[in-house]
Amino acid sequence: MRLPLGALAHFFHTLLLAVGILARLVAVDQAHAHEEHDHADKPTGEAGSLVSPRVVAVSERYQFVGIVEGEVLVIYLDRAEDNAPVTTATIEVSLNGEPFKAELQEKAGTYEVTAPLLRKEGSHEVLVSLSEGATNDLLVGTLRIPGTSISADSASLVAWPAGRAAIFLAGALLFVAATGGALLSRRRKLLIITAAILGLLLATAFAWSREGHDHGPDLSASTGNSPSRRPDGSIFVPKPTQRLLQIRTRTATVETKTRTVRLNGRVVANPNHSGVVQSTIQGRYEAPAGGVPPLGTRVKAGDMLGRVAPSFASIDASDMAQTLGNLDQEIALTRSKLARQEQLLKTNVVAKATVDDTRTQLDGLEKRRGELLAAKVRPEDLRAPVDGVIATVRVVAGQVVAQIDQLFQIIDPASLLVEALVFDQINPDTVDDAIATGGTDAAIKLKFMGRSRALQQQYSILQFQILETPVPLNVGAPVTVIAATGERVTGIVLPRSAVAQAPNGQTVVFSQKEPEVFLPRTVRAEPFDGQSVMITGGVTPGEKIVVQNAPLINQVR
Repeated sequence: MRLPLGALAHFFHTLLLAVGILARLVAVDQAHAHEEHDHADKPTGEAGSLVSPRVVAVSERYQFVGIVEGEVLVIYLDRAEDNAPVTTATIEVSLNGEPFKAELQEKAGTYEVTAPLLRKEGSHEVLVSLSEGATNDLLVGTLRIPGTSISADSASLVAWPAGRAAIFLAGALLFVAATGGALLSRRRKLLIITAAILGLLLATAFAWSREGHDHGPDLSASTGNSPSRRPDGSIFVPKPTQRLLQIRTRTATVETKTRTVRLNGRVVANPNHSGVVQSTIQGRYEAPAGGVPPLGTRVKAGDMLGRVAPSFASIDASDMAQTLGNLDQEIALTRSKLARQEQLLKTNVVAKATVDDTRTQLDGLEKRRGELLAAKVRPEDLRAPVDGVIATVRVVAGQVVAQIDQLFQIIDPASLLVEALVFDQINPDTVDDAIATGGTDAAIKLKFMGRSRALQQQYSILQFQILETPVPLNVGAPVTVIAATGERVTGIVLPRSAVAQAPNGQTVVFSQKEPEVFLPRTVRAEPFDGQSVMITGGVTPGEKIVVQNAPLINQVR
């Protein structure tokens, strides 16, 4: 069956008509999109911006940021030197020539000005006069209050459905016309081509609905009053967040200091203020009246820590029994001899000196027998050798101990040493002072005492005395010793808290470009001491660098 020429002509006429309608609707919708959604040049604070209206003013001494909340201007006043809040100043604010006195909010650490003028749309001149003690300052800024009209984003959401619906309607008409012609002509290939055209139109319409309407973060303003990272890499941190995070800054200055080197070390006991408790005999441990002293018990020299009752092997017991038997026999013979001599002494047959010698011999034999019997049962006292704290306990009641066993270790926590291992990093003879760091950033002051002159597995040992420590230390704890080498280096010294690691793995610091804007700076940094790093590149002297809680700024995304 063939389709009449009139049906084919009607089909192609419908197809061309639908295509013309579709092209016209697309052109109109594109023009409407360009008119309604071009926000590239919108200034900060106008309609469409979500950031609260604010006024910013900076002087050599102060940073002034005022944020509008209804009819209230919330003022954040910080020192320009270190970004620390100022709550001791007297502030007077002039809005378009009308004076207002700022009231201090002690709990929040801010000032507030209430004025109905803050609801008025437009640009307002702000003149700030402040005094703090003998210091007076004058700051000038401009406050822009946006209008209340609907934002362009919201308008686009309202206008979008009408244009896109027309495109979908034209596509549907085209599909009906093309499908009818395909069915009349019984050409399946034409039906497949028609379905493909419809899918292409739908995808195009969806792409048009997305293209040209990306209202991402504006480079001139934050997307709100929350911290955000801008497309240019800068980070917007509003003053309320800075107060919460306690952000502090410091002006970068070049300094010349002595280079340091990092050494691995550990805490050891001072031999003059520590000791171990051992038994000189083998036996069974007997706890004192209060029980086995627990760890951490403070003791004094001579305090009883327990006893060791001697124990003997079977061969020793046999030898002792034989010795006792011999002694008993000798004692019995000596006693009989002494008795006969005493009888003969009465008749002057034996001299008195002979009787005295026999009596002395008998006393010696009895004394030997008594000492032998006492050695079998007499325990040995275990006493503390020095004043200090019990650091280790390696015995329990009833335990059989040997002469080589260390039962207790006593140390003085106030008198400890640090031993550092030196390979080829430093000449030990140039070391004068050093510091150590453990699990925290707290610095432990050290004093150099001496070094080993003999290598032990290719390293030498430096010994330091601990002068001051802000945290309790344990014997055996690993530490990092930072010792001065005597070499002078030049650079910018910053606290370790000023350095953070960027997502790409680079080491960065943050420079305060504006009161609420920070720029990441990729730097070259090397450890300087326990609490500082030396910046040798990436920072220009005079920049204000965040030195406290920089890693928190680094977390802003």
